Amino acid sequence: MNTLEYKFFISDCKKALEKGNEVDIKFDIDDICLKTFSNYGTARKKAANLTQKYINHIDELLVSFEKKYNENGGKLNWSIDYDSLSEDIIKILIDRKIKGVNLFESRFVEELGLAKILKNEEISINLQSNNCIIFEPRYIISQTGSMYLVFNSAIEMQQVLSANLKIFVLPINSILKNIEDVELLSKLYSINKNKEENLPLTTFYTLKPNEENNVELFIVDNGRTNLLESKEHRKALTCIDCDACKKVCPIYSLIGDMPYNNVFTGPIANVVLPFLETVNGCMHLSFNCILCGNCTKVCPMNIPLTDLIIANRNIFYENKYIDFSDRYRIKILKKNLIKRKKLNRSAWRKELALKLYVKRRITIKRPLPKFAKVSFSKSKSLK
Repeated sequence: MNTLEYKFFISDCKKALEKGNEVDIKFDIDDICLKTFSNYGTARKKAANLTQKYINHIDELLVSFEKKYNENGGKLNWSIDYDSLSEDIIKILIDRKIKGVNLFESRFVEELGLAKILKNEEISINLQSNNCIIFEPRYIISQTGSMYLVFNSAIEMQQVLSANLKIFVLPINSILKNIEDVELLSKLYSINKNKEENLPLTTFYTLKPNEENNVELFIVDNGRTNLLESKEHRKALTCIDCDACKKVCPIYSLIGDMPYNNVFTGPIANVVLPFLETVNGCMHLSFNCILCGNCTKVCPMNIPLTDLIIANRNIFYENKYIDFSDRYRIKILKKNLIKRKKLNRSAWRKELALKLYVKRRITIKRPLPKFAKVSFSKSKSLK
């Protein structure tokens, strides 16, 4: 891979390693799980099946939500990406002569780059204002046409609910069918994110029919449909942003957030960014993994992250996104690894082959691993 993004990624990884970060991938939530669920494994399975079902029928849920939301007196805005969203939001602010906005930061708000957009239009960000707010709901509920809001404090809650103009933005996959679904997902999020049983302050916000509602709700695609097109990869859209996968990833524990240069980091980034951004710009992330499987084991939504990373690699190889030289090395390694006769060859022959096909073509500062003199299948310890 000779892309600039890959070269910058490697450079940032080296800088992160030079800092000497301590590797700590312990993630123990057993105590809080026992207090909250009679069977944590069953709760994970139920949540995964539920959200997977909703993602598979997301078009029906979105249509149902829009119908109910309109009946409540609201008007739903659809945006393909951050460009179309920014144009619509700026138009609303200009039409209403709003010069200051209370922008509540979240992962999706950061993904959309709304702070930069407001700054470019010379619209100030006033964290004390309740004239106009921009806020990301946690979920929208198809059954009731309502929004599930989560707040960090009582002050934040008061600012949002009392604002003269409320602008809500969220991705298309943040939708549930029933209000009853929220409790299970919220508990799983809070346990894995903060080791707490419940979120601090929450409310369901529903527009009131026949009343003036100064509310603008934007549902944004921003590349999610690229994941929806794949039956396997759409499972990644059930992610609840709890960061559990990052807490057990040995690679992430060494390099941290910086090399990703994106709001998505860690194992979930390795899976989704080639679809949300560009393949050439993010393909290398799918190879930023040792396939230890820790992320898959701890994911509360049972997303098969390791399998999806392998699936990404296969897609890149089969569609020839990978450079010819890299594809050649992969072909040679595959040819040698799938045949027991070649694996049983003497250690010096295997080391020679590795030097010829790998080290010769890649600059490696550390020494290549040494092969055991006797293969594992022939080891005396098995006899």
